[in-house]
Order: sequence, then structure tokens, then C-alpha cells
Amino acid sequence: MADLSRSFPFRRALVINPIIIPVTSLTAGSAVAVDAAAIKAAGVTSFKMCNPSPYWVWYRGWNGAIGSMPTIKEMGHYIAPGATDINTSQIPDWIAAVAAVEPGVPAAADGSNVLTVPGRLVMIYGSGS
Repeated sequence: MADLSRSFPFRRALVINPIIIPVTSLTAGSAVAVDAAAIKAAGVTSFKMCNPSPYWVWYRGWNGAIGSMPTIKEMGHYIAPGATDINTSQIPDWIAAVAAVEPGVPAAADGSNVLTVPGRLVMIYGSGS
């Protein structure tokens, strides 16, 4: 059994599965539901966001209806390719992400806003002390 008296900068909440957030567009996010009740019950205080995608990504969560998605691009959190951020948890009902136009972004050759190489963010809930 783990020594619970030890201090940890981040400890994953094993009862909450990672949330996979698709990144397929430069303009529109695909909303992913977050089980806020389960997250609150687990007593999490933070989340870790990992960006395995080959481009910069904006992500943002919100509470309320899926149709109430706020502007994601340039209004949420910004994460570099290959980066991992640890943040204090806000526990949204929904979260979405869009890619950013930066040097090296694999945007669609046909001029659409759909990425030629779709990506994802991986959100992991936990706690720190």
C-alpha cells in the first residue's frame, strides 16, 4: 500500500479514465463530454493535458449544454506539440480543441480547415499535494 503521507506534485485519479479530445480542424472543435459528477466524487484537484499531436492546439472547457460551446481558438489554453501541462482543475461538462496555424502545422492541402493529419489531446485527472 502506498504511503499517503508523502507529497506528490501530481497523482493520477485511477477511477477516472483519461479523456481523449480529437483535434481534426483549424476552426471547429468536437465537443467531448466530461463526467463532472465522477470527477467531483473522486476529489480531484488538477488535470494533466498531453499533446501528442504534431502541432500547437487551443483547448477549452465549458459548463452547460453542448450547443453552448464558446470560442475555443485564441480563448482557451494553448499547448505545444509534444508538451504536457498540469493545471488546477475547473471540471467542465464539455471540452473541445482546435489546431493552430503555426509553422509546420499539417493543414489540409485543399485549403479546407480539416487537418490532413488528425490529432488528439489526452486529459488525465488527478491531485497534487
